[in-house]
Amino acid sequence: MKTCEEFKNQILNQSLVCGISSDEVNLAKDLVNNKCKNKDIFICEGLWAADKLISKNFEITHFFFNNDKINEDKETIENLEKIAKLTKYSKKCYAISEKACKKISDREGYDEYFIIAKLPKFSLVDFENLIKGNNNVLAIVMDGLEQPGNIGAILRSVDCAGGTLAFIVNKKANLSHSRLVRSSLGASFMIPAVVEDIDVVQKWLIKNNFKCVVTDLQAKKSFKEVDYSGRVAIVAGNEHTGISASWRELSNAESIIIPMLGSCESLNVGFASTLVAYEAGLQKFKNKI
Repeated sequence: MKTCEEFKNQILNQSLVCGISSDEVNLAKDLVNNKCKNKDIFICEGLWAADKLISKNFEITHFFFNNDKINEDKETIENLEKIAKLTKYSKKCYAISEKACKKISDREGYDEYFIIAKLPKFSLVDFENLIKGNNNVLAIVMDGLEQPGNIGAILRSVDCAGGTLAFIVNKKANLSHSRLVRSSLGASFMIPAVVEDIDVVQKWLIKNNFKCVVTDLQAKKSFKEVDYSGRVAIVAGNEHTGISASWRELSNAESIIIPMLGSCESLNVGFASTLVAYEAGLQKFKNKI
């Protein structure tokens, strides 16, 4: 095991000093503020995603760290080891000032580490190969969701419930949105996702023997009364208008409702999707609990 001083020297020797007004710092700031024109890259604030990204061989294009904290020996040896690993793995590594960290971060309790990576791209052909031979699959379809925080939270819940695929139709938000990445806790870049036209996805789901479980306020059957065995896709609709009408007409669709016991008509789409995903996951994968 290396000492703190050895990790520190490794980090500094593999990094470039980057100014607060540099193009690199401005790129990170634009990604945090969702002003970057390049939607194929995303930013993670903090070190929480480091191990996930490296273990899945993501291309990390930029890694920034608070040079002041490293030089003043204020970091733990566990974090120094992780930072050293990132500096070695990343294409470009930059030592920036505390002021630059504050400029990039959009929170009062600013972050001191920023990772920029490329989003993986998947196609429906990739999905077919991924589920080949597996007849017990859980997927999520997000139809016209607008709020990045909701999308991220749903992806996180589906990942925790054992889900493996995500479809986005009638797209209103980008997977690179910083709030989406943060709220998903990594699920947004760990669960394979495809953005596609709604009719293309519906035909694909039918072709590949998926039952579409549609959360719908017009339904009569409770979400607990559904058989979630086999290949299942949970369909979550827009925060205001709900699902597209075409879902109800599919031959493989089953509409369900979450009973409301109070005065409100429905749950937030994120909470509703979580309940349905966990009910499906508990039925499908209970032998793993």
